[in-house]
Amino acid sequence: MKKFPQALIILDGFGYRKETKYNAIAQAHKPTIDMLMANYPHTIIKASGEAVGLLPDNMGNSEVGHRTIGTGRIIQQPLTTIHKAIDDKSFFEKSILKNDLEKIKELGTTLHIMGLLSDAGVHAHIKHLFAYLDAAKTAGLTKIIVHPFLDGRDMPPESGIKLLKSLKNKLRELQVGKIGSICGRFYAMDRDKNWMRTKEAYDLLTQKQSESFSNWKKHIKNFYDEGITDEFIPPFQVDPSSTIKNQDGIIFFNFRPDRARQLTAAFVDPNFNEFPTKKLELAFFLATRNYSSELNCDVLFEEEPVTKNTLMEILNENGISTFRIAETEKYAHITYFFNGGKETTLNLEERVLIPSLVAKNYIEHPEMSAKKITAAIINSLENNPKDFYLINYANADMVGHSGNMEATIKAIECLDKQVKQLYEEIIEKQDGTIYLTADHGNAEEMFDETTNQPITSHTKNPVPFVWINKKLEGKTANIPVTQLSEIAPFVLKEIGLNVPDGMK
Repeated sequence: MKKFPQALIILDGFGYRKETKYNAIAQAHKPTIDMLMANYPHTIIKASGEAVGLLPDNMGNSEVGHRTIGTGRIIQQPLTTIHKAIDDKSFFEKSILKNDLEKIKELGTTLHIMGLLSDAGVHAHIKHLFAYLDAAKTAGLTKIIVHPFLDGRDMPPESGIKLLKSLKNKLRELQVGKIGSICGRFYAMDRDKNWMRTKEAYDLLTQKQSESFSNWKKHIKNFYDEGITDEFIPPFQVDPSSTIKNQDGIIFFNFRPDRARQLTAAFVDPNFNEFPTKKLELAFFLATRNYSSELNCDVLFEEEPVTKNTLMEILNENGISTFRIAETEKYAHITYFFNGGKETTLNLEERVLIPSLVAKNYIEHPEMSAKKITAAIINSLENNPKDFYLINYANADMVGHSGNMEATIKAIECLDKQVKQLYEEIIEKQDGTIYLTADHGNAEEMFDETTNQPITSHTKNPVPFVWINKKLEGKTANIPVTQLSEIAPFVLKEIGLNVPDGMK
């Protein structure tokens, strides 16, 4: 068995692209990462599309990337599953959907459909919203209100109006339904317990506001003129009569759990106390997927998690102690998603959550909490060492989402300093091994000349995989890793463990 410690370092959003123009990673001064790429075996691997269980042309994302790395398998992702269900019509035959829509019809109350208006397929997809609208129309519902959350993060920053026009055209085609309210995902989809943001979205949905803006296009354009893009559009009502009331039903069409949990909890958790809520008696709350086992609501697509033989489970079963660390922004990714959809803490693992800064975006703080993550790892290595370290640095992704080139370059330069410290401790001092990689692209492509807008989304680009050990310095070993799903089998082989059939 190879000498420990070993570390799998995931630089979130650190993609690879030869072109240096608009490439924050290529333009950053990063002597350590450049040295590792030049002196140790490395390869460029796939992290998007079918290689991670998505549709062929879909960019990768953090949930999918971590799930694929952690399970060592290409798992058909929810986006693909739901698309296929719509295409083969099984979506419309799901009994829970039909029963919920029938409840609303019998009560004569209103169906509210809310979620991220996007065709990026990271958290939601407009195709799924349209499928719910088709189902509601077929069921004979006449009172339907849509509450779209604007993207501007996984989509171009000012793409919201175009998507809202598509929604308006769909409603016109069905001759039923209307847009009730609009807000940026910054408010409705917080995942870091910034509850006042969630409160603004909840209040928008449940309380009549002091003013409304029926000309939503003009209102949004005014925000654009002020430099406020889709993600940060403040909540506003289009129709003051569109609020959610007792006996109404809610469908949340986001399929990714992490940014859907807080708003869902405000509606369905009877013990919710983060801010005052109306404790509405809803006819139902239908989530597209199971956002959390602690949230009691109907679920359209129940997830079937990989139940055994993930990377961390195999290490645990073989007596190898592990240490997982990330800041709040990516903690769910190194735990729940990396486990293939399980919350379970293993008996030989230690988990460390470093709080993320409370910031609207990270332009002013591109270092995020990286230094604290590094300090905690080195403290563990020196005082209470574990065998295997799973590490996530969020900087390239979270700062890359700002679209700000200068800040993202600073984020990469901060990352380089963290990698330097870990290299010195794990490789030079302790003669261990590091696997350096990423989950998807982002920071390597920051501007789109076609739209003349910053790119705030992920990319379809591949990512690096670097194998670092003293014995490998100066060598060009053949690495049998071509995509994210092949990292776990490679790591297990290097440690000297058998690779389970499901990973082969």
